[in-house]
Amino acid sequence: MNPRFQIEVDGQPREAELRFGTDADARLLTRWRFPIGHGENEAIPDALEYARLASKRWRYYRQTGATVASLAELSGCIRRDPKAEVAMILVAGATWRTATPILGFAYFRRSWSHHLIVDFLSAHPRVIDGKPERIRGVGTGLINQLVAVAEAMKIPCIWGEATSHSAPFYQRALGVEKILDHFFIEDEVMQHCRDELRRSREQMLARKSAR
Repeated sequence: MNPRFQIEVDGQPREAELRFGTDADARLLTRWRFPIGHGENEAIPDALEYARLASKRWRYYRQTGATVASLAELSGCIRRDPKAEVAMILVAGATWRTATPILGFAYFRRSWSHHLIVDFLSAHPRVIDGKPERIRGVGTGLINQLVAVAEAMKIPCIWGEATSHSAPFYQRALGVEKILDHFFIEDEVMQHCRDELRRSREQMLARKSAR
């Protein structure tokens, strides 16, 4: 799993930094705010609710000792109990000075059957609103990084629920024609995400070598 992935900020390529979330990150999610009456994107209320619910579920799993904060911890849990169900958070952070240091997150679980279940995935409301910076690619980057986690752990399938607001996003991110209330990332769809992640890494390397 690469700790950085490419996004776009005000029309220019930039890099976001990925990390596994901690208790501190879960607390930060409860502080996501967006002024009522500002912005008309219907996904913003969902983002605020997802952040709150993800933090609440993280605390529950944390109390039962069923959270991990690295691939090494996840591997250790699976070695000890092949049917272990554990929760994780991936956090996408900015690599530049910005009013939105946490650009987005994904809260997900490893199931007893060795799949990944995405419970909540969202960009920050300011990213969704496009102000003060127009940031694109955070959600797709998180999806592709989830695929990288699955690849590292030899997990064959990622799945989750899609709402009426998020279904069009998953269609674009996964390169599929139609998604209803669930999405599945496996086989050809997972390969599509791998290809997109590889293309993003190649573009980042090309930009760095051209400096």
